[in-house]
Amino acid sequence: MLKEQGRAAVWTGKRNIEIMEFPIPVAGEDGAVIKVEDAAVCGTDGHLFPQEALKPSILGHEVCGRVVDIGKRANKTLNVFGGPIKVGDRVVLYPWITCGKCGGCLTFGSGTCTVCDDSFVYGIPYDKLGLNGKERISSDVNIYPHFKGGFGEYLYIFPETYIWKVPEDMPSQVAALLDPLAVAVRAVELACTCPGIVEEAFTTNATVTIIGDGPVGALAALVSRIMGVEKIIIIGGRNKRLAIASEISQADYVINYKETSPDERIKKVRDISGGQGADVVLQCSNSPESFVEGLEMIRRMGTLVEVGNMVNVGTNVSIDPARLICLKHARVMGMSANSPKAFNKAFHILKRHNKISFEKLYTHVGSIDTLKNTLNSMKDDNYFKGLVKF
Repeated sequence: MLKEQGRAAVWTGKRNIEIMEFPIPVAGEDGAVIKVEDAAVCGTDGHLFPQEALKPSILGHEVCGRVVDIGKRANKTLNVFGGPIKVGDRVVLYPWITCGKCGGCLTFGSGTCTVCDDSFVYGIPYDKLGLNGKERISSDVNIYPHFKGGFGEYLYIFPETYIWKVPEDMPSQVAALLDPLAVAVRAVELACTCPGIVEEAFTTNATVTIIGDGPVGALAALVSRIMGVEKIIIIGGRNKRLAIASEISQADYVINYKETSPDERIKKVRDISGGQGADVVLQCSNSPESFVEGLEMIRRMGTLVEVGNMVNVGTNVSIDPARLICLKHARVMGMSANSPKAFNKAFHILKRHNKISFEKLYTHVGSIDTLKNTLNSMKDDNYFKGLVKF
């Protein structure tokens, strides 16, 4: 039997987290309940934390836990990679649940995030998603089944969730990196083209520049290295983060933007790439200006994938589209949509945890009791990624 109450870190207002207790839900016929083992802190959590909470909710969507209760039909209603699952199995999840019936789902496939207006996302209130549909499942922590985000001792798994059965030799803190690694995988996928076309840029002899030294930038550099590119350049502003990103990806060059001017960075990238410019730029920083800088860095017929600026709605920058896009014949790809397919590719990379030091990404490890301190530390020079352990 489950104990009657479980604890959770509840986001209740601007920079405010309160520890509360709620009745632990029982799995419905088509769902499951997991006891959370590790929940990683995403940049999205840090973006939401300073905002006003319209309703008390549990943040956190990078979650690994162990099944403690499961419905009779759950293995038919859940989308399980490596299943079926049972009580005692460890799982990690794709945080989006899509309706499968709207125009976006019918066009782009059920499970494709950001195209379904009627989505639910574990650990992110619907009103913060920027969608135009109706809230399918309320994130309000007072509404049953209460535990709908990763920063709680338990998490209710709703029907149609995509989950992966985690091997027992994979640490939970590694499995919790599935989401940011899947973002990196998708960014690299978008940089790829059919082999041999004149716009092909992501190749084994390519120079790839990563703008952004956070977890997604570091993991995008790692995926680029796994895919066999020749040179990797990482640009960031915190030496601790640059060191971690460089180590995990075995990057060839790092550039600290606080120690260089934009012109100096652009020249350095061109010098490293033989005067042509980077073949590919993966822009993973939360900086609109970096988008323009990335366009300056790519070579003629190069590719830029914009990953990092999704939260900067309403921020404008000035560009010269004729010089930076048309005359370069540049491929410029925006990214917000992802899919379980990319998550599955990322999961198989996580299986290499004995050879890749994923744990080094975590610099701030704590509990739900210290989560507020972790969220307040995200701008510190020595912060890379936080982890909540249970």
